[in-house]
Amino acid sequence: MRRFNRNISRKNTGCVKWDMIEGDKSKIIPFSIADSDYPTAKEIEKCLKKRVKHPIYGYSYPDDEYFDAIINWTKKRYNYTIDKDNIIPTNGVVTSLYYAIKHFGDNTDSVIIQPPVYNPFYSVILDNDKKVVKNRLLKENNYYTMNYVELEEQLKAGSKMILLCNPQNPTGRVFTYQELEKVVDLAIKYDAFILSDEIHCDIMLDSNEFVSVNEFADRHSKIAVFTSISKSFGLAGLKTSNVIIKNKKLAEEFREFLRHKYISFGNVFGLTGVKSAYNHAEEWLDKQNIHLTRNFKYLKEFFETNYPKVGVTKTEGTFLAWLDLGYLGMSCVKMQEELKKMGIIINEGRRYDEDCRGYIRFNFACSQKQLKLGLNALGEFLDQYKD
Repeated sequence: MRRFNRNISRKNTGCVKWDMIEGDKSKIIPFSIADSDYPTAKEIEKCLKKRVKHPIYGYSYPDDEYFDAIINWTKKRYNYTIDKDNIIPTNGVVTSLYYAIKHFGDNTDSVIIQPPVYNPFYSVILDNDKKVVKNRLLKENNYYTMNYVELEEQLKAGSKMILLCNPQNPTGRVFTYQELEKVVDLAIKYDAFILSDEIHCDIMLDSNEFVSVNEFADRHSKIAVFTSISKSFGLAGLKTSNVIIKNKKLAEEFREFLRHKYISFGNVFGLTGVKSAYNHAEEWLDKQNIHLTRNFKYLKEFFETNYPKVGVTKTEGTFLAWLDLGYLGMSCVKMQEELKKMGIIINEGRRYDEDCRGYIRFNFACSQKQLKLGLNALGEFLDQYKD
């Protein structure tokens, strides 16, 4: 587990998370952008170095080994079967979502999302000139569930597309088979297309198990799932993702649509990254999940013991903590400014829903030492406002 507790500087590497900080970078630790701050698996590093040693980096394509790696991983980890024709390699989940809405959403003027949710969900809908319909998650005792009554009303009113995030960013929910089944049943009833961003699907805390909405694809053909190695293995910089559509006719239509939009894929290091991650780094991933489980346990106990007024949503998947500091009555802008003075950067809640004033998203995919530094800084901030 020592690899996950190594503190390697990412400064001066063109790192969005660390190098784009405004102000004195030497005194600030970011717990913001959702990528991890420890090295990827040695097996992946070894495969990438081997490919670098070949001195020609010309045009590349996804070969059979690439597709087989995804097929085998999907069967083993997600419990459903696919073949090569179901897989569409792409260069990023957000880009893929944008084009999926453009292609599959031609029969709807709106898309349903479930705030609080990953903020690019709003832009990929609006940039397609469609209306955002908010099916807000219900919160009780710092736990979020779906509002099926409202969802049905929104589908009945004419929305023909649902954009899911599972595991859910920022709340950390991992939706159960029963929860997803209800969504699929409604999608069938109202002939709605389901797009499911499952980019965090490998990051499972405790004994939680991931269920892909693609498990229901035999019942409902209008499902597209979006996956990537980026969050699971710390490889966001390789800009590699896959769209998985079980219905081969819809898959081929989307593949052809992307071709006509000049969206091509063949990042030589992304291809190597996928094959090495899925074929050789499963043990590393399982150890990472243990490390993240420990980190979240420490974070949760930190607030329960020292700052019980802070609402901590139970993270089931992802490496993101969703914290409610609303009792402070502070604006999001001021909270960000004050926390930055304490030496940390977080993501403020209104990025994910305008109703989430007072919330912050905190990334705990880091070493235990870095986590403790961040929590102590957050604690110093909260100490200023104790009764």
